[in-house]
Amino acid sequence: MTECLAYSSIADAVTNYEDLIVAFASMEGDMVDQHFGSAQGFFVYSVNSHSASLLASQSFAAAAQDGNEDKLKPKLKWLVGADLVYCGSIGGSATRQLISLGITPVQVKGGPDVDELLDSIQAQLRGEKAFWLQNIINQKGRQSTDGFAITADEDWDE
Repeated sequence: MTECLAYSSIADAVTNYEDLIVAFASMEGDMVDQHFGSAQGFFVYSVNSHSASLLASQSFAAAAQDGNEDKLKPKLKWLVGADLVYCGSIGGSATRQLISLGITPVQVKGGPDVDELLDSIQAQLRGEKAFWLQNIINQKGRQSTDGFAITADEDWDE
């Protein structure tokens, strides 16, 4: 797997905070073919209604699907800043931990193509959005508004 740039987390790579940041658990980056906990790679895209660009990728050591929680920690740490993560399957503990970080896990079956999933997300961004996607967009809007409110309340020095 080729890595774009080394980032300690996705949050460090994000430049456009209005875009959706979407991660895919994938060996090669072409299809979603990995269980979250034992995923050996993630490819992350910055997505809006008109474009999707690869933001970062990261490989991880092979791990067994054995319920060992320690293997989740580096993945969770690296995915901070993502809005969505697509994976072939995911356990309950990983799901809860992702949600607590503000990341929505999406389980997909059959190894769908990353390009097709990106096209589907973009089509929804241009038109009628699924309920879960609208919730993510609403949450992103609240986060940016809350951040401005905090800044606006601070004293300004010139």
